[in-house]
Amino acid sequence: MKPVLLDCTLRDGGNQNDWQFTPTDVQTIVSTLDVARVDVIEVGYRGGSGSRNSATAGPTARCTPEFLAALPPTSHAELAVMVVPTVCPLDAMDDLPDSPVSMVRVAAYPWNIDGVPAYVRRARELGLRTTVNLMAVSYADLAELSGVAATVGSELPDVMYVADSFGSLTPDGVRQRIELLAGRLDCPIGIHAHNNLGLAAANALAAMDSGATWLDASLCAMARGAGNLATEQAAAFLTAWPAYETHTDLPAVCDAAEYVAEQVLPRPMTVRRAEIAAGINDHHFYYQDRLEKAAARFGLDPWDVGSLIGARRPRKVLDDVIENVCRKMTGGLPA
Repeated sequence: MKPVLLDCTLRDGGNQNDWQFTPTDVQTIVSTLDVARVDVIEVGYRGGSGSRNSATAGPTARCTPEFLAALPPTSHAELAVMVVPTVCPLDAMDDLPDSPVSMVRVAAYPWNIDGVPAYVRRARELGLRTTVNLMAVSYADLAELSGVAATVGSELPDVMYVADSFGSLTPDGVRQRIELLAGRLDCPIGIHAHNNLGLAAANALAAMDSGATWLDASLCAMARGAGNLATEQAAAFLTAWPAYETHTDLPAVCDAAEYVAEQVLPRPMTVRRAEIAAGINDHHFYYQDRLEKAAARFGLDPWDVGSLIGARRPRKVLDDVIENVCRKMTGGLPA
């Protein structure tokens, strides 16, 4: 088996540094990953992130035509951008055929997947390859996931991804979801794993064992919260494990990771209490700091508050959600 390795440092890693990658950062990361023969390099969002609005966001949060035109040429890697339909208009993709980008990744949650087929269709009309990235897949049970597969199947992308956005899945949950999608969609399946429970690599391996052939990763695991599967570790186990084949040059990937560790990361990626709590309670990491403060105001255990928030599967990170849960737990106003 020869998995496709996609590096998303410049896109997902931007959650750590507000997408403030310098021109030197972009040139070094793209060029070094290309030399390393990483298959796909995702260079950022077209039109912004759907989960984190930032007025100060750097260039990889928008991927303007000028930014894309300045990307270094690649001889091996395909370049991709992510589009989130809830924040990026359909016609914002129209200039991409004039750029070095050849792939659009369309990202949506289970509750707004209906908007995805139009974006896949438009990207295909523009001559671009596509992936669909289902975020917060832990919030979709198997029946809901079957409905997602039917919607995605109406305008089949080149690759269908599941994203464990909250880092809450175990290998068993990954296997169930990958097997279902692989059985219903006639396209390759991919996995984007977060590391809140220390299971990013285990979940990636479980996904491949169940039929996935595309892996997302980021250098030094750079992403929000606990981070992703690390590109250098993915390249390492694909190189070391005889069950897999890879053309990726591991020393060159490690060179890229060393550059990110020394020149880009504002702080080392860590998995501490906050990251673990978000993963075990199955909610967005952006809730954690606010729910801990709210729990302290109400004299509550933040682990209990987080558990109730995750059980509600909230669609947005809103302070009202935390406040209502805390009031209900203390016998205040009903949630």
